[in-house]
Amino acid sequence: MKTSHTDTDIDARTTTAVPGSVLRMRVTPQEASRIRALIEELGAADTPPEERLTEFAVRAHDLPVRLRKLLTGFRLASDAPAAGILLSGLPVDEDALGPTPTEATAESSTEESARASTLLLLLASLLGEPFSFATQQRGKLMLDVFPVCGHEDTQLGSSSQTELEWHTEDAFHPHRADWIMLLGLRNPDRAPTMFAPVQDLELGEDVRDLLFEERYVILPDESHTVAFNQATTGTGSGDHVSAAFDRIADMSTRPQRIAVLSGDRRFPFLRIDPAFMPEELGDPDAERALSLIGSEIHRTMQEIALGSGDLLVIDNKRAVHGRRPFTARFDGTDRWLRRINISADLRACADRRHGPNSRVLV
Repeated sequence: MKTSHTDTDIDARTTTAVPGSVLRMRVTPQEASRIRALIEELGAADTPPEERLTEFAVRAHDLPVRLRKLLTGFRLASDAPAAGILLSGLPVDEDALGPTPTEATAESSTEESARASTLLLLLASLLGEPFSFATQQRGKLMLDVFPVCGHEDTQLGSSSQTELEWHTEDAFHPHRADWIMLLGLRNPDRAPTMFAPVQDLELGEDVRDLLFEERYVILPDESHTVAFNQATTGTGSGDHVSAAFDRIADMSTRPQRIAVLSGDRRFPFLRIDPAFMPEELGDPDAERALSLIGSEIHRTMQEIALGSGDLLVIDNKRAVHGRRPFTARFDGTDRWLRRINISADLRACADRRHGPNSRVLV
Protein backbone atom coordinates (compact mmCIF):
# COMPACT_ATOMS: atom_id res chain seq x y z
CA MET A 1 0.00 0.00 0.00
CA LYS A 2 3.06 2.22 0.14
CA THR A 3 3.72 4.75 -2.59
CA SER A 4 6.37 7.26 -1.62
CA HIS A 5 5.11 10.81 -1.43
CA THR A 6 6.21 13.41 -3.92
CA ASP A 7 4.96 16.92 -4.51
CA THR A 8 4.11 17.22 -8.17
CA ASP A 9 4.65 20.49 -10.03
CA ILE A 10 1.88 20.51 -12.60
CA ASP A 11 3.78 22.96 -14.79
CA ALA A 12 6.15 20.07 -15.45
CA ARG A 13 3.77 17.10 -15.25
CA THR A 14 0.19 16.19 -16.03
CA THR A 15 -2.45 15.89 -13.32
CA THR A 16 -2.09 12.10 -13.38
CA ALA A 17 0.20 12.12 -10.38
CA VAL A 18 1.90 9.64 -8.14
CA PRO A 19 -0.87 8.26 -5.89
CA GLY A 20 -0.97 10.17 -2.64
CA SER A 21 0.93 13.17 -3.99
CA VAL A 22 0.10 16.84 -3.59
CA LEU A 23 -0.23 18.67 -6.88
CA ARG A 24 1.25 22.16 -6.67
CA MET A 25 0.61 25.13 -8.91
CA ARG A 26 1.51 28.80 -8.59
CA VAL A 27 -0.93 31.12 -10.31
CA THR A 28 0.85 33.57 -12.61
CA PRO A 29 0.37 37.33 -12.14
CA GLN A 30 -1.63 37.38 -15.39
CA GLU A 31 -3.89 34.57 -14.17
CA ALA A 32 -4.32 36.27 -10.80
CA SER A 33 -5.39 39.49 -12.54
CA ARG A 34 -7.93 37.59 -14.62
CA ILE A 35 -9.32 35.87 -11.51
CA ARG A 36 -9.51 39.20 -9.69
CA ALA A 37 -11.42 40.79 -12.57
CA LEU A 38 -13.95 37.94 -12.54
CA ILE A 39 -14.39 38.27 -8.78
CA GLU A 40 -14.91 42.03 -9.07
CA GLU A 41 -17.53 41.50 -11.77
CA LEU A 42 -19.42 38.92 -9.72
CA GLY A 43 -19.15 40.98 -6.56
CA ALA A 44 -21.33 43.75 -7.95
CA ALA A 45 -24.64 42.01 -7.15
CA ASP A 46 -26.46 42.61 -3.85
CA THR A 47 -27.54 38.97 -3.49
CA PRO A 48 -25.49 36.99 -0.92
CA PRO A 49 -23.02 34.55 -2.49
CA GLU A 50 -24.80 31.57 -0.90
CA GLU A 51 -27.86 32.35 -3.03
CA ARG A 52 -25.88 32.61 -6.28
CA LEU A 53 -24.39 29.13 -6.46
CA THR A 54 -25.78 28.32 -9.90
CA GLU A 55 -24.28 31.54 -11.25
CA PHE A 56 -20.92 30.72 -9.69
CA ALA A 57 -20.99 27.21 -11.16
CA VAL A 58 -21.48 28.71 -14.62
CA ARG A 59 -18.96 31.53 -14.25
CA ALA A 60 -16.32 29.17 -12.84
CA HIS A 61 -15.71 28.23 -16.47
CA ASP A 62 -14.32 31.73 -16.98
CA LEU A 63 -11.42 30.93 -14.65
CA PRO A 64 -8.01 30.39 -16.29
CA VAL A 65 -7.81 27.14 -18.21
CA ARG A 66 -4.83 25.85 -16.17
CA LEU A 67 -6.92 26.03 -13.01
CA ARG A 68 -9.88 24.34 -14.65
CA LYS A 69 -7.68 21.60 -16.09
CA LEU A 70 -6.01 20.97 -12.74
CA LEU A 71 -9.20 20.76 -10.67
CA THR A 72 -11.07 18.74 -13.29
CA GLY A 73 -8.22 16.25 -13.54
CA PHE A 74 -8.08 16.00 -9.76
CA ARG A 75 -11.83 15.33 -9.60
CA LEU A 76 -11.86 12.68 -12.32
CA ALA A 77 -8.62 10.80 -11.57
CA SER A 78 -9.20 7.19 -10.53
CA ASP A 79 -6.19 5.09 -11.54
CA ALA A 80 -3.61 7.26 -9.74
CA PRO A 81 -5.50 9.71 -7.55
CA ALA A 82 -3.65 12.57 -5.91
CA ALA A 83 -4.73 13.34 -2.35
CA GLY A 84 -4.44 17.11 -2.45
CA ILE A 85 -3.68 20.28 -4.36
CA LEU A 86 -1.77 23.33 -3.16
CA LEU A 87 -2.48 26.49 -5.14
CA SER A 88 -0.41 29.59 -4.49
CA GLY A 89 -0.59 33.18 -5.70
CA LEU A 90 -4.37 33.54 -5.63
CA PRO A 91 -5.60 37.15 -5.40
CA VAL A 92 -6.16 37.81 -1.69
CA ASP A 93 -5.22 41.24 -0.33
CA GLU A 94 -4.37 40.56 3.31
CA ASP A 95 -4.09 44.26 4.17
CA ALA A 96 -7.65 44.90 2.96
CA LEU A 97 -9.21 41.96 4.83
CA GLY A 98 -9.49 43.74 8.13
CA PRO A 99 -8.58 42.11 11.45
CA THR A 100 -8.84 38.40 12.09
CA PRO A 101 -12.10 37.79 14.01
CA THR A 102 -11.68 36.88 17.66
CA GLU A 103 -15.18 35.77 18.72
CA ALA A 104 -16.95 32.59 17.60
CA THR A 105 -19.95 34.63 16.46
CA ALA A 106 -17.92 37.30 14.64
CA GLU A 107 -18.15 37.70 10.87
CA SER A 108 -15.95 39.82 8.68
CA SER A 109 -17.86 42.37 6.59
CA THR A 110 -15.07 43.90 4.51
CA GLU A 111 -15.25 43.92 0.72
CA GLU A 112 -12.05 41.89 0.53
CA SER A 113 -13.54 39.21 2.78
CA ALA A 114 -16.53 39.02 0.42
CA ARG A 115 -14.14 38.69 -2.53
CA ALA A 116 -12.38 35.81 -0.78
CA SER A 117 -15.73 34.06 -0.41
CA THR A 118 -16.47 34.53 -4.10
CA LEU A 119 -13.04 33.12 -4.97
CA LEU A 120 -13.63 30.07 -2.79
CA LEU A 121 -17.08 29.41 -4.26
CA LEU A 122 -15.81 29.69 -7.83
CA LEU A 123 -13.01 27.21 -7.22
CA ALA A 124 -15.27 24.86 -5.24
CA SER A 125 -17.78 24.84 -8.09
CA LEU A 126 -15.16 23.29 -10.38
CA LEU A 127 -15.00 20.23 -8.12
CA GLY A 128 -18.61 19.68 -7.13
CA GLU A 129 -21.43 21.09 -5.02
CA PRO A 130 -20.59 23.26 -1.99
CA PHE A 131 -22.73 22.40 1.02
CA SER A 132 -23.02 22.81 4.78
CA PHE A 133 -24.61 21.15 7.81
CA ALA A 134 -27.56 22.63 9.70
CA THR A 135 -25.88 21.43 12.90
CA GLN A 136 -22.76 23.54 12.35
CA GLN A 137 -22.90 27.34 12.72
CA ARG A 138 -26.57 27.52 11.63
CA GLY A 139 -25.77 26.00 8.25
CA LYS A 140 -23.22 28.64 7.25
CA LEU A 141 -21.79 27.63 3.87
CA MET A 142 -18.24 28.90 4.39
CA LEU A 143 -16.67 28.54 7.82
CA ASP A 144 -13.94 30.83 9.09
CA VAL A 145 -11.17 29.11 11.03
CA PHE A 146 -9.42 31.31 13.59
CA PRO A 147 -8.43 30.98 17.27
CA VAL A 148 -11.03 31.83 19.90
CA CYS A 149 -10.14 32.66 23.49
CA GLY A 150 -11.39 29.86 25.73
CA HIS A 151 -11.08 27.23 22.99
CA GLU A 152 -7.29 26.95 23.19
CA ASP A 153 -7.19 23.32 24.35
CA THR A 154 -10.25 21.90 22.57
CA GLN A 155 -10.48 19.65 19.53
CA LEU A 156 -12.07 22.43 17.49
CA GLY A 157 -10.77 24.44 14.57
CA SER A 158 -10.81 27.44 16.92
CA SER A 159 -8.20 25.85 19.21
CA SER A 160 -4.60 27.01 19.24
CA GLN A 161 -2.36 25.83 22.10
CA THR A 162 -3.16 22.16 21.57
CA GLU A 163 -2.63 20.17 18.41
CA LEU A 164 -5.79 19.73 16.38
CA GLU A 165 -5.50 15.99 15.88
CA TRP A 166 -5.51 14.69 12.33
CA HIS A 167 -8.89 13.51 11.12
CA THR A 168 -11.29 13.01 8.27
CA GLU A 169 -13.57 16.07 8.25
CA ASP A 170 -16.95 15.12 9.80
CA ALA A 171 -15.84 11.49 9.76
CA PHE A 172 -18.88 10.38 11.76
CA HIS A 173 -21.34 11.65 9.16
CA PRO A 174 -22.64 9.45 6.32
CA HIS A 175 -22.80 12.54 4.07
CA ARG A 176 -19.37 13.98 4.88
CA ALA A 177 -17.57 15.99 2.21
CA ASP A 178 -15.76 14.37 -0.69
CA TRP A 179 -13.36 17.32 -0.73
CA ILE A 180 -12.67 20.31 1.47
CA MET A 181 -10.91 23.53 0.57
CA LEU A 182 -8.87 25.65 2.98
CA LEU A 183 -8.16 29.17 1.76
CA GLY A 184 -5.35 30.99 3.55
CA LEU A 185 -6.27 34.55 4.47
CA ARG A 186 -3.60 35.26 7.09
CA ASN A 187 -0.93 33.19 8.84
CA PRO A 188 1.87 35.40 10.23
CA ASP A 189 3.33 32.63 12.40
CA ARG A 190 3.25 30.04 9.60
CA ALA A 191 1.30 27.63 11.80
CA PRO A 192 1.21 24.48 9.66
CA THR A 193 -1.69 22.38 8.53
CA MET A 194 -0.95 18.66 8.89
CA PHE A 195 -1.68 16.37 5.96
CA ALA A 196 -1.30 12.62 5.38
CA PRO A 197 -2.62 10.65 2.36
CA VAL A 198 -3.89 7.11 2.82
CA GLN A 199 -1.81 5.97 -0.14
CA ASP A 200 1.43 6.60 1.78
CA LEU A 201 0.56 4.12 4.54
CA GLU A 202 2.38 0.80 4.88
CA LEU A 203 -0.14 -1.71 6.21
CA GLY A 204 -0.02 -5.49 6.19
CA GLU A 205 -2.79 -7.35 4.39
CA ASP A 206 -4.15 -8.69 7.67
CA VAL A 207 -4.44 -5.15 9.05
CA ARG A 208 -6.06 -3.88 5.87
CA ASP A 209 -8.58 -6.72 5.99
CA LEU A 210 -9.57 -5.70 9.52
CA LEU A 211 -9.86 -2.02 8.60
CA PHE A 212 -12.20 -2.89 5.71
CA GLU A 213 -14.62 -4.50 8.17
CA GLU A 214 -17.38 -2.64 10.04
CA ARG A 215 -15.84 -2.96 13.50
CA TYR A 216 -15.20 0.68 14.48
CA VAL A 217 -17.09 3.59 16.02
CA ILE A 218 -16.82 7.32 15.29
CA LEU A 219 -18.83 9.72 17.44
CA PRO A 220 -19.98 13.21 16.37
CA ASP A 221 -17.49 15.92 17.15
CA GLU A 222 -18.32 18.77 19.49
CA SER A 223 -18.97 21.35 16.78
CA HIS A 224 -22.20 19.55 15.76
CA THR A 225 -23.74 19.35 19.24
CA VAL A 226 -26.63 21.41 20.58
CA ALA A 227 -24.60 22.50 23.61
CA PHE A 228 -21.73 23.90 21.56
CA ASN A 229 -23.96 25.66 19.05
CA GLN A 230 -26.11 27.20 21.78
CA ALA A 231 -22.96 28.57 23.42
CA THR A 232 -21.62 30.07 20.18
CA THR A 233 -23.66 30.87 17.08
CA GLY A 234 -27.03 29.52 18.23
CA THR A 235 -28.84 26.54 16.77
CA GLY A 236 -31.35 28.17 14.48
CA SER A 237 -35.01 27.21 14.54
CA GLY A 238 -37.52 25.01 12.77
CA ASP A 239 -38.52 21.37 12.79
CA HIS A 240 -35.81 20.50 10.27
CA VAL A 241 -33.12 21.89 12.59
CA SER A 242 -34.50 20.03 15.61
CA ALA A 243 -34.59 16.81 13.60
CA ALA A 244 -30.98 17.33 12.49
CA PHE A 245 -29.75 17.76 16.06
CA ASP A 246 -31.83 14.74 17.12
CA ARG A 247 -29.97 12.67 14.54
CA ILE A 248 -26.63 13.91 15.89
CA ALA A 249 -27.69 12.94 19.42
CA ASP A 250 -28.73 9.51 18.16
CA MET A 251 -25.33 9.04 16.49
CA SER A 252 -23.74 9.83 19.87
CA THR A 253 -25.84 7.43 21.93
CA ARG A 254 -26.36 4.66 19.37
CA PRO A 255 -23.40 4.80 16.98
CA GLN A 256 -23.26 2.40 14.06
CA ARG A 257 -20.17 0.29 13.47
CA ILE A 258 -18.27 1.49 10.40
CA ALA A 259 -15.22 0.48 8.36
CA VAL A 260 -12.11 2.66 8.43
CA LEU A 261 -11.18 1.69 4.85
CA SER A 262 -13.63 1.19 1.99
CA GLY A 263 -13.90 1.20 -1.79
CA ASP A 264 -11.12 0.12 -4.15
CA ARG A 265 -8.50 -1.86 -2.24
CA ARG A 266 -5.75 -0.40 -4.45
CA PHE A 267 -6.80 3.20 -3.75
CA PRO A 268 -9.04 2.95 -0.68
CA PHE A 269 -11.15 5.61 0.94
CA LEU A 270 -10.28 6.50 4.54
CA ARG A 271 -12.67 7.43 7.36
CA ILE A 272 -11.07 8.12 10.73
CA ASP A 273 -11.10 10.60 13.63
CA PRO A 274 -9.14 9.27 16.62
CA ALA A 275 -10.21 12.07 18.98
CA PHE A 276 -13.80 10.81 18.68
CA MET A 277 -13.18 7.07 18.33
CA PRO A 278 -13.34 4.79 21.38
CA GLU A 279 -10.07 2.90 21.70
CA GLU A 280 -11.67 0.08 23.69
CA LEU A 281 -14.02 -1.73 21.34
CA GLY A 282 -14.18 -5.11 23.03
CA ASP A 283 -12.44 -6.37 19.89
CA PRO A 284 -8.66 -6.81 20.32
CA ASP A 285 -8.00 -7.36 16.61
CA ALA A 286 -9.85 -4.20 15.61
CA GLU A 287 -8.12 -2.23 18.38
CA ARG A 288 -4.73 -3.40 17.14
CA ALA A 289 -5.53 -2.46 13.53
CA LEU A 290 -6.70 0.99 14.62
CA SER A 291 -3.51 1.53 16.60
CA LEU A 292 -1.34 0.44 13.66
CA ILE A 293 -2.98 2.73 11.12
CA GLY A 294 -2.70 5.58 13.62
CA SER A 295 1.03 4.97 13.96
CA GLU A 296 1.43 4.91 10.18
CA ILE A 297 -0.41 8.20 9.79
CA HIS A 298 1.83 9.80 12.41
CA ARG A 299 4.89 8.45 10.57
CA THR A 300 3.87 9.86 7.20
CA MET A 301 2.51 13.21 8.38
CA GLN A 302 3.46 16.26 6.31
CA GLU A 303 3.17 19.95 7.15
CA ILE A 304 1.89 22.70 4.86
CA ALA A 305 1.78 26.29 6.11
CA LEU A 306 -0.97 28.19 4.28
CA GLY A 307 -0.25 31.86 3.78
CA SER A 308 -2.44 34.58 2.30
CA GLY A 309 -3.55 33.50 -1.18
CA ASP A 310 -2.70 29.81 -0.68
CA LEU A 311 -5.41 27.20 -1.16
CA LEU A 312 -5.19 23.59 0.01
CA VAL A 313 -7.65 21.19 -1.60
CA ILE A 314 -7.96 17.97 0.39
CA ASP A 315 -9.53 14.75 -0.82
CA ASN A 316 -11.49 14.11 2.36
CA LYS A 317 -11.80 10.42 1.52
CA ARG A 318 -8.14 9.87 0.70
CA ALA A 319 -6.30 12.02 3.26
CA VAL A 320 -6.49 13.29 6.81
CA HIS A 321 -5.59 16.75 8.03
CA GLY A 322 -5.02 18.60 11.31
CA ARG A 323 -3.05 21.54 12.68
CA ARG A 324 0.05 21.98 14.80
CA PRO A 325 -0.26 24.06 17.98
CA PHE A 326 0.56 27.75 17.99
CA THR A 327 0.32 30.68 20.38
CA ALA A 328 -2.63 32.92 19.60
CA ARG A 329 -2.62 36.63 20.40
CA PHE A 330 -6.34 37.35 19.95
CA ASP A 331 -5.43 40.81 18.67
CA GLY A 332 -6.72 40.66 15.10
CA THR A 333 -3.47 39.34 13.59
CA ASP A 334 -3.86 35.58 14.15
CA ARG A 335 -4.04 32.75 11.62
CA TRP A 336 -7.23 32.88 9.57
CA LEU A 337 -8.47 30.34 7.04
CA ARG A 338 -11.78 29.94 5.25
CA ARG A 339 -13.14 26.43 4.72
CA ILE A 340 -15.80 24.92 2.51
CA ASN A 341 -17.24 21.41 2.12
CA ILE A 342 -17.78 20.00 -1.37
CA SER A 343 -19.86 16.99 -2.43
CA ALA A 344 -19.44 14.99 -5.62
CA ASP A 345 -23.19 14.29 -5.72
CA LEU A 346 -25.73 15.84 -3.35
CA ARG A 347 -28.51 13.83 -4.99
CA ALA A 348 -27.28 10.91 -2.91
CA CYS A 349 -28.69 12.70 0.16
CA ALA A 350 -31.77 14.30 -1.42
CA ASP A 351 -33.90 13.62 1.65
CA ARG A 352 -31.53 15.67 3.83
CA ARG A 353 -31.33 18.86 1.73
CA HIS A 354 -32.76 22.17 2.92
CA GLY A 355 -32.28 25.93 2.62
CA PRO A 356 -31.12 28.18 -0.26
CA ASN A 357 -30.29 26.03 -3.30
CA SER A 358 -30.87 23.02 -0.99
CA ARG A 359 -27.22 23.11 0.07
CA VAL A 360 -27.82 22.73 3.83
CA LEU A 361 -27.94 19.13 5.04
CA VAL A 362 -30.23 18.39 7.98
